[in-house]
Amino acid sequence: MSVEVNDFKEQVRSHANIVEVVSGYVALKKKGRKHWGCCPFHGEKTPSFTVDEEKGFFYCFGCHEAGDVFKFIMKSENCSFIDAVKFLANKYGIPVPERQKSAVEIAREQKAKQVIATNDLAARFYQACLTKTPYGKAALEYLHNRGITDAIIESFSIGFAVNSFNGLMNALGKRGCSVELLLQAGLAVPGKHGGAYDKFRGRVMIPIKDPRGKIVGFTGRVLGDGVPKYMNTGETEFFIKRYLLFGLDIAVKEIRNTRQAIVVEGHMDAISLHAAGIANAVASMGTAFATEQARLLKRMADEVVFCYDSDNAGRNAAVRAVSIARSVGLKVRVANVPDGKDPDEFIRQHGKEAFLEVIRQGLDGIDYQVEETILQNNVTNLAGKVEAVSKIIPFLLECKNEIEAAEHIRRLAQRLTIDEGLIAAEYRKSSKNSGVQASGLVQQPAAQSTNTAEQQAEEMLLAVLMEHPTLALGCQDIIDEVGFVHRARRQVFDSILAYDGEQAVEVHPLMEVLGEEASSVLAGILSKNVPEGDCEKIVDDCLRQMKKSFLEKEYEKHRLLADEFERLGNERFMEELMESQRIKNEIKRLYGS
Repeated sequence: MSVEVNDFKEQVRSHANIVEVVSGYVALKKKGRKHWGCCPFHGEKTPSFTVDEEKGFFYCFGCHEAGDVFKFIMKSENCSFIDAVKFLANKYGIPVPERQKSAVEIAREQKAKQVIATNDLAARFYQACLTKTPYGKAALEYLHNRGITDAIIESFSIGFAVNSFNGLMNALGKRGCSVELLLQAGLAVPGKHGGAYDKFRGRVMIPIKDPRGKIVGFTGRVLGDGVPKYMNTGETEFFIKRYLLFGLDIAVKEIRNTRQAIVVEGHMDAISLHAAGIANAVASMGTAFATEQARLLKRMADEVVFCYDSDNAGRNAAVRAVSIARSVGLKVRVANVPDGKDPDEFIRQHGKEAFLEVIRQGLDGIDYQVEETILQNNVTNLAGKVEAVSKIIPFLLECKNEIEAAEHIRRLAQRLTIDEGLIAAEYRKSSKNSGVQASGLVQQPAAQSTNTAEQQAEEMLLAVLMEHPTLALGCQDIIDEVGFVHRARRQVFDSILAYDGEQAVEVHPLMEVLGEEASSVLAGILSKNVPEGDCEKIVDDCLRQMKKSFLEKEYEKHRLLADEFERLGNERFMEELMESQRIKNEIKRLYGS
């Protein structure tokens, strides 16, 4: 980011008081030095959403959304960072600096506007053909028979392309659209012997819109059993599938309200769900769910439920999509439509409540990946079990923490009737090879969750270091030894360590370099009240607690391994027993009995 752009951003920030901005969306009430209200990003009745005017950030103790005034606008208005800065600049009457654009950029922007306008004209023409001419009678009947009401047709701008080689070209030509422009928009295709003709003929036309509702392409669905069943606008510089989710412009409000998005495979699936009253459904433009689509949803949702077709392609696509959605911090579940049906067919036969029950019964994302992998391998013999475990381990490496991984390992061991310790050993080996920190994995039920004292110590340590960053260097050796339970806290620590100032760490620049997960964790840390007193002593106490928790976990790990090796008759049990005793003695020496 250039100095000029950064100066402009800070100018906007200085004018955009975060309490004033947030109050335009949320009713806030001041308690102490913070303002409180009900979170606009997840449904709640008891306020857990805070705004810190002094530090200039918001944090929700319920859903853990956090950030500065720009992040708030990005989430509230579903826009990019640049658009959020411009939004606030316009609100406060700050002129937006415009850099000199090249002739190529100006030409491209002009062409994009022309293509969008052409698509809009085409959509109106198609919809008029469907609803106002006898040519659309069969298509309209087809849609009504599928439960698609006139209101849904209007909402999704659904239309019909007549079975003519030049119906659209002639109609739009009269409105000033050149053949070249229709070719660029993907509405016409060149003929073999010169000239051009309509690409879509005799099809129900479904416009594809970007998140702001601008039409960027089309899908044409054939009536009956023709081939191909669906015909799509080809990808161009104006129409890139991975940046789009069909129906998002309509679903965005309900997704924000429920904090959940249902992602289906086909456009008609999404339309049928909306027709049945399920308004948080979108389609992923086919089975290839992309990281860019996941990031779009992360701006407005906490959870995504994939409900793809029940065929092999749909199931395999769901397995891939789980990892992509989890990578951006979304909670993920996968719902399987029974009887091999797709969502469109199922909801038309069984109705809204039956479909919502399917959604409620959706499996946790990793559980789904595990089950699908097991189904694809012959686990009736040892070789098949080993093969399944090797394919499942990469999914476990995506777990947010070792407790989550340990619980999946426990269930996998029961499912395959394999010793839990052996799967955990494979996990640790793969973790080491992939660079994932997993040395503290303990084979225990998830109910034995993170030590609360340990978590509090980590957060208090970072809260103090944010105010006194010069103390961070003295913590490095112990931190390198014991680590943090949450990897995002390690990111925060490393950022403090790299800070070259002696005063308190500047929050906003730090949040900009941290990822979304770590920024949320940092906001939670900053919400803590640091007690007055000797900061060095507070740091020492926190490190002492972290070291104690680390040793206790190491003791438990080696004790369990000793028990496991003894059960297997493996001579390594004595080695593990001695190590567990050594750690126990160290705990007693450092902390007493």
